[in-house]
Amino acid sequence: MSAPIPQLARALRTVLTADADRAAQRVGFVRRRRKISGAAFVQALVFGWIDDPHAPVDALAARYPTPGVTPQAFHKRFTPAAAEFLREVLLNAVGQLVAAQPVAVPLLRRFAGVYVEDSTVVPLPDTLRGTFPGCGGNTPSAGLAAIKTHVRWELTTGRLTGMAFQPGRQPDGGFNATADPLPAGALRLADLGYFDFGVLTRLNAAGVSWISRLPPNAVAATGDERPSEVWHLLRRWSGDRLDLPVTAGNETRLGCRLLAFRCPPAVAARRREQLVERQRKKGRVVSERLRVLCEWTVFVTNLPADRFTPEEVWVLYRLRWQVELLFKLWRSHGGFGRSHGRLGHRVLCEVYAKLLAVVVRHWLLLTGGGPLTRTNPVRAAREVRRFALLVADALPCARRLRRVLRVLSETLGRLRPRHRRRKRPSALELLSEPQTPG
Repeated sequence: MSAPIPQLARALRTVLTADADRAAQRVGFVRRRRKISGAAFVQALVFGWIDDPHAPVDALAARYPTPGVTPQAFHKRFTPAAAEFLREVLLNAVGQLVAAQPVAVPLLRRFAGVYVEDSTVVPLPDTLRGTFPGCGGNTPSAGLAAIKTHVRWELTTGRLTGMAFQPGRQPDGGFNATADPLPAGALRLADLGYFDFGVLTRLNAAGVSWISRLPPNAVAATGDERPSEVWHLLRRWSGDRLDLPVTAGNETRLGCRLLAFRCPPAVAARRREQLVERQRKKGRVVSERLRVLCEWTVFVTNLPADRFTPEEVWVLYRLRWQVELLFKLWRSHGGFGRSHGRLGHRVLCEVYAKLLAVVVRHWLLLTGGGPLTRTNPVRAAREVRRFALLVADALPCARRLRRVLRVLSETLGRLRPRHRRRKRPSALELLSEPQTPG
């Protein structure tokens, strides 16, 4: 079901009007009464880039509602204070309770929310390398500066529940220390970069379920055996599936469930080819450990074997891929990561502003339901673009805004649902009928 219209209208008006003006005063973006207020600046960027994600700043200034505001005046507002201002408005937006009704899937209803965590990196001009150092690149000037954006997303309702930033050089695990606690009974899905035995131990203590891939060099012990690297166990295993209780880790010992699925020969061969190419570029030799692991997909989890089958664990972890699709939608249909600017803080302002635009667009998409529906997200995003300026014009009047949002909700509800896919079932289809990986 869709997000409640009054809740969404209240969030839009709160974040993009009064709260934006207060944030502008607080960070020094606006020090006295000006033609360009904080709220008006944010609205022009957000709705302008929802309407046309690749529009230059001049085009946004052209539709600015205040007479006498020139494109040059608009350009001058992209300062370090503006970047801090936009960042604050963005984080305020992520903190709003905008969500669709939970999707009615029995497997997901066993949890108090399914939270996916991941990050995406955007390069920045090298003048920002002191604040946001990057990972480097193939040339001396490549990759000197980058910003990494961490996102936490609750999949059953579509609510964005967390966002944080760090230099592109920092590993994903650095976000573990700053993330807010998850509710007891929730399920957490995260990429291998977030793997940490200490974090998983704390999740156990908090009553949070989790599923994770296992690092290649991880050690585990079954029963009274001595701990050894997991790939030794897999090399000896003759079956196509493994499901064992183990104690994993060296310094931090974690009791968990080890699941492994042998890959089809074609998948294993493709993995080995990709591995050989990656190691060749790094000047390394392919180890026996990595060759063995190419034949398996390995998970660890605290989900009990008597309540969750191996197929269900596999399907649940596949939901992590939804955040990759979200990032792809942000980049291809939201312009995130692209900029016409060249100056450091000009580009950083655009990063935050376009993130705010995709968050607002995400809210508008929720009027048609959460992410695990049969609605095509690309078609829905196109409809939202058509409504962007209508929403912007209706923002001053709560009643008119709710009316526009209801029309948008009805429009999204009329979109033709995606057909069932037999060869590559959707996430919703797999959740309804969990299958053995193959």
